Amino acid sequence: MQGKKVGFFGGCFNPPTNVHIQLANSLINNKVLDKVIFVPVGDYYEKKNLVPAIHRYKMLKIACNGNGNLEVEEIACNHKEKLYATDTFELIFDKYNKNADMYLIMGSDNFQKMPTWKNYQEIINRYKFIVIERLKYEKVDNLKNVIYVKNEQTEDISATCIRNKLKKGDNVSSYLNTEVINYIEKNNLYK
Repeated sequence: MQGKKVGFFGGCFNPPTNVHIQLANSLINNKVLDKVIFVPVGDYYEKKNLVPAIHRYKMLKIACNGNGNLEVEEIACNHKEKLYATDTFELIFDKYNKNADMYLIMGSDNFQKMPTWKNYQEIINRYKFIVIERLKYEKVDNLKNVIYVKNEQTEDISATCIRNKLKKGDNVSSYLNTEVINYIEKNNLYK
């Protein structure tokens, strides 16, 4: 990875959708990044209906299978205590910064919430970001360490909506990788 531009895409991935994978591939195909590493949050993340981190990690591994430019990092999954974004970023930075030009990837909706995060000013000053523009969110101007990228995906369905469809037994094959769907069914997730 020496000298490569690597993006770290954090999130719940509950479940990981085709849009997550398509966004990562788009960043690579458009030469914004050389590699994308998904970083699912751990079990101590405070969010309703979050399946255990081990399942979300395994589903991401399945979704990335066969694509050498996509990886999954379990650094947050393996942590036995609550991590704030600043803690996770620090762990990633310590592990990868000597070998890569690092970027943190997030949607514009999350980027706009950052002023409410612990150690916000330190985060914004220390790291470089790739912000995926989503509808109804605006750019925060005058930030030199932020690259804004248009979301080329026409279908922007939320993971919550997909979980509701799974709960009802609806067909979700246009939103999720077939092998991910098989994993969900085999492990009786989102029922």
